[in-house]
Amino acid sequence: MTTHTAPSAQDQFDDETSRQIEAVYQTPDVIAQREKVLAMLAPRVGETALDIGCGPGLTTQALAVQVGVSGKVIGVDIADPMLSLARRRCENLPQVGFEKCDILRMPYDTASFDIALASQVYEYVEAIDQSLVELARVVRTGGRVLLVDTDWESCVWASSDDARMRRVLETWNTHIPHPQLPRTLKQRLERAGFDDVQVDIVPILNLSYDPTTYSVGMMKVIGAFAAGRNGLSQADIDDWHADAQATGKNDAYFFSLNRYVYRATRR
Repeated sequence: MTTHTAPSAQDQFDDETSRQIEAVYQTPDVIAQREKVLAMLAPRVGETALDIGCGPGLTTQALAVQVGVSGKVIGVDIADPMLSLARRRCENLPQVGFEKCDILRMPYDTASFDIALASQVYEYVEAIDQSLVELARVVRTGGRVLLVDTDWESCVWASSDDARMRRVLETWNTHIPHPQLPRTLKQRLERAGFDDVQVDIVPILNLSYDPTTYSVGMMKVIGAFAAGRNGLSQADIDDWHADAQATGKNDAYFFSLNRYVYRATRR
């Protein structure tokens, strides 16, 4: 797999980016994705759950509702701004706790959790196989895990300048060390100690330029990262935004992206 010298996840999620991500996670697209993913994981009342890379705490909150006050949910993240958002969101849920930690070395006993969930997390981890072994350690035998990751080469995004569109997405791929992780994640999970690995797709489809959609929300995040990298200027990014708006006005906006969902059982 091709890897990149990517900025650390901790450095990428400053206050502004964290707020932008929080807004994207509250779009109807991502709300629907979160509901589908949680239905696949099927949390049960009383279970102990681990939300890895909890971000602004939206999934943590949803997990807490499903496991109830007799259960427990721990959200972990490496970015302080994300943890601040998550703590505020879940402050009235006594079954929820948060901790800043590196997922290569989590401060939990072996077999601590019944279920674990991570969305758009492991693609950020350089030592990914080590991190999956650590995940297997903290999940009990027979416990369930669900991981969501994206290969942005599955993205179809209409543009009047396909070369610029490709360049923007190629530059965005450099923000993580494993941009094509879904292609090898099943095998990596099996090597780490998981069985019964199932793979599903949750697509995101946007047919209009609408600020409440995932793709338009992500344009801010992608553009902020890409400007000044790989020869892309801020003017290039502004032109990309303007072009997307123009396709929307012409009823020609089109965006499609696959989320790959991996479910497995701890061996």
